[in-house]
Amino acid sequence: MNSPAISIIIPTLNRRELLLQTLASVQHQTFGDWEALVIDDGSNDGTYEQVVEISYQDPHIKYIQRTGPNSGAPACRNQGIAASRGKYIIFLDSDDCLAPHALENRFRQMEQHPELDFGVFGCILFRHQPGDTNLLWNADTGEDDIDRFLANDVSWQTTSPIWRRPAIARLGAWDETLLTGQDWDQHLRGLILNLKYQRFSPPDCFWRMPHSDTIGSKSKAGDYLFSRERLLFLAQQRLEEASLLTSHRRVLLRKQYFWLADTCLDCGNKEDAFNFWKLCHERDLLDRQLYSQGLWYLKIISSVPSALRRVVRKLIREWGNQAIAFHWSKTFRKTPLQVTES
Repeated sequence: MNSPAISIIIPTLNRRELLLQTLASVQHQTFGDWEALVIDDGSNDGTYEQVVEISYQDPHIKYIQRTGPNSGAPACRNQGIAASRGKYIIFLDSDDCLAPHALENRFRQMEQHPELDFGVFGCILFRHQPGDTNLLWNADTGEDDIDRFLANDVSWQTTSPIWRRPAIARLGAWDETLLTGQDWDQHLRGLILNLKYQRFSPPDCFWRMPHSDTIGSKSKAGDYLFSRERLLFLAQQRLEEASLLTSHRRVLLRKQYFWLADTCLDCGNKEDAFNFWKLCHERDLLDRQLYSQGLWYLKIISSVPSALRRVVRKLIREWGNQAIAFHWSKTFRKTPLQVTES
């Protein structure tokens, strides 16, 4: 049996109706040389029956039950990589969609640019149906993408890249221990490894905006905050090993630690908040003076009733040292669609 040109790996868990929309977007491609591997993480909502029925009608689609000790999307993606046969690989979440021309355009661009390890394609946000908003996931600002990821100005999301298979081998497995930020970790690893990539337009995929069961909606839960701390530790370690940990990147990392500590206070975890900030100091991301300023801030905020914290936090940050204050990216949140498909 000949190997397909493109393998699409789709982890899923109890998202039958959303998954059907995702699979329909794959089936309506203008390019036919693909396989879609649905890796089921243990659904009990009829996903198995529905996908198996579809696979009988369309042999491009394969149902795989996730096996092994670990659950979660990273484990499913790793199993999908092992089972896939394509020259190129795309990771598609089970609530997102591809535009009809996506595979055709991506295959053509990668074939025309054999020097690339991966290509990045724009993504459009949507709520219920692709096209119901005019917001890009993010725009190319010309800034360094490592810096943008560290600043949480995330340049692209899971489905935006198409990977050449040898590049996936260089990257290594998805980290199955992470509860959040798995794509952040994967893409940052590729950048630190200096994999060759290029951005292409127009946008060709659609990312569903957060709803109640997304990882993003759980990101302030305790376990998820500890998982994010591990992300920061691994990022710092890899940057140091590659001699890429600049003074500016130390600032970006310490701002992330400060956000962790501040968020812990909002969640009622005062001890964890101070521990996160202590870790930042111990990992040589700030000097004693900044560490003390951060402690002063955390102590004040922790003594203020939660209903008043937003006002007090804003006043202190406007007065205080911007070397530790963290701000979510406005570029990511408010990027209007500039390029549309004819």
